[in-house]
Amino acid sequence: MLTLAGLLLWLVSGVDGSTPARAVGQTSLQFFGADAEEPGRVRIPLGPLTDGRISTSAPVNVSGDFTIEFWMKATAADNPAPACPNGWYYGHIIIDRDVDGPGDYGDYGIALCDGRLAAGVSVGEDDRQLLSSVVVTDGQWHHIALTRSDGGRIALFVDGALTGSTDGPAGPVDYRANRETAQPNSDPYLVLGAEKHGYPGSYHYSGLLDDLRISNVARYSDTFSRPAGPHPVDAQTVALYRFDEGAGTFVGDSSGAPGGPSHGMLIVAGNPAGPVWSTDTPFTPTTATPTATGAVATASAESGAPVETAAPIEATPAPPIVTVVPLQSAPMPPTEDPNPTVSATPTERPAPVATVAPPASAAADARGRTMTEAPPPASGITILVLAWISAAVIIGLAIAVRLRQRARRL
Repeated sequence: MLTLAGLLLWLVSGVDGSTPARAVGQTSLQFFGADAEEPGRVRIPLGPLTDGRISTSAPVNVSGDFTIEFWMKATAADNPAPACPNGWYYGHIIIDRDVDGPGDYGDYGIALCDGRLAAGVSVGEDDRQLLSSVVVTDGQWHHIALTRSDGGRIALFVDGALTGSTDGPAGPVDYRANRETAQPNSDPYLVLGAEKHGYPGSYHYSGLLDDLRISNVARYSDTFSRPAGPHPVDAQTVALYRFDEGAGTFVGDSSGAPGGPSHGMLIVAGNPAGPVWSTDTPFTPTTATPTATGAVATASAESGAPVETAAPIEATPAPPIVTVVPLQSAPMPPTEDPNPTVSATPTERPAPVATVAPPASAAADARGRTMTEAPPPASGITILVLAWISAAVIIGLAIAVRLRQRARRL
């Protein structure tokens, strides 16, 4: 018979005795990098590392067609960088997959400039950028997607709305295996929330980030409905970061992609120290939680919108601003950084043209925020214990009735 102690143990554990996993959509990551010289970040190795080189590519190291999509929430006060027509790397960097030194296969990144998204893709010396005219630093959650397809064409989507597209450079953009670098602590990584090399004067991201999915196809070719919940897993998903760990420095890849997983790690730094775990997410408690066996989005460069349950689009954006970035200045020999958590300074990029310090009130607000882990579920235990007690009472009453009936017969 199941004892009360056994019942309680079963309630707080998985069916195999393990601790239950945190629910999808329960936590996100908060970055405080805007005014930090050495901000915290997430580092994801692009493959198995030996002496600063990857021997083979991890699934996250995308090369041809790809989609990078995530949820973000930020304010203009915390991300005051001006417009950056000369490159996404002058903005508050959200995604950085740059390479140090001369162009290799290629690189890409996403940043905030003047409250708008700036995305860029480079192959060799061909460096292209796409600027969105839609302001996203309004303190609301937004779904962001960058796609690359058809030999290099890139497009930006905000909350499912196409905010612009342009022809980008053709050719592979993955980080080359066995590539030599003077930046072994930053170069062979995908970095979230900061300029990966610590280039002086760089801006970094301050805000929330959640549910980052990377795919090896261009999922969207036209306006689509904004997802209503966390991204589902399918065969085209090569990396998926739910950010639902809620504690510690481990960032797990839950894509299940062959050749993976592509796990990452929090590098906590800055003042205030970050990134930190937050219970502020774009998903309400009533949002359905997708699983690996749930609804699967169709993925095709020609398909347009994926088959996903979603909310309607709220607004139509203004026409995009498309620029072709001039060739970057010739690089100087970089210096290797002996500190594994603070990367060395590359010199392949020209210095930023302007520096705008955030208002003192904005910095105070950022330092005053406190993030708490989600409380463990307790209501299930109470309900099941009450059900156990109710069942015992009912059984006792049934036995009493039978005994009374038997006494009458005697």
